[in-house]
Amino acid sequence: MEDLKEKIREIVMEVIKKYYSAKILVVVTGGTVNFDVSLKELAALKKEQEISYTVLFSRKGSKIHDVNAIIKELEPERVVIDGEEIACIRKFLKPFKAVVVAALSRNTASKIANLFSENLTTEVIIDSLMLGIPVIAAKDAAYPCSEAWRDLGFIWMGTGLRKAYEDVLKRVEEYGVILCDSNELKQKVEGILWQPKTKAREDIQGGTSSGAYIEKNIVTAQDLMPYRGKGDEIYIPQNAILTPLAMDFIREYDVKVYRK
Repeated sequence: MEDLKEKIREIVMEVIKKYYSAKILVVVTGGTVNFDVSLKELAALKKEQEISYTVLFSRKGSKIHDVNAIIKELEPERVVIDGEEIACIRKFLKPFKAVVVAALSRNTASKIANLFSENLTTEVIIDSLMLGIPVIAAKDAAYPCSEAWRDLGFIWMGTGLRKAYEDVLKRVEEYGVILCDSNELKQKVEGILWQPKTKAREDIQGGTSSGAYIEKNIVTAQDLMPYRGKGDEIYIPQNAILTPLAMDFIREYDVKVYRK
């Protein structure tokens, strides 16, 4: 019986992966510091999860990086080079569950900090934040005070210059960009993609959280239907499977679902 349950779980997970793949926009700027690490992180994520990428190259990024090598590594559905006309940025961004800046450059970080949406790259990042789409950026190339930069010989960093770079990144982070090291990129993206969020079971049962608890291993849209429009928090087991229709229901009706 346990073998049968496990087999059913595997089949359901395959169905979920097939019909509920996450679309991610990968932005490639001219940043080079630890870019190879970010690329490996994104390739590993695609290998482990059902992910589809679209890659946007900034003008400088398309000249500095090997475009063909990146395409081969990430196998994107679409490639966009900054300068290509996008009729409506909002419609372009709508399918994406997250925007990932593989290596945030100093130039791009400064433009974002000052809200300069003078090109497609910065406009996409700023508009994503305004639309509520999570933006995750590897900060290695934008922070010259790091060990990676010192290894390249950039060791003479005055107090004023150091503070200026730190202020730029602080402002970018205050706008909502999730900054991380390149070797943390996969973990950060996974944390954004695989909702719902987790709450401790003792908080649920102890009365510190209000809402309903669904004690099922597979949660369907039908299970969630009674809570539509009520504003209740719904709790499910940590390892419960949400069916594709349940995930659609959560997104459409903004139902708050948490894992215990």
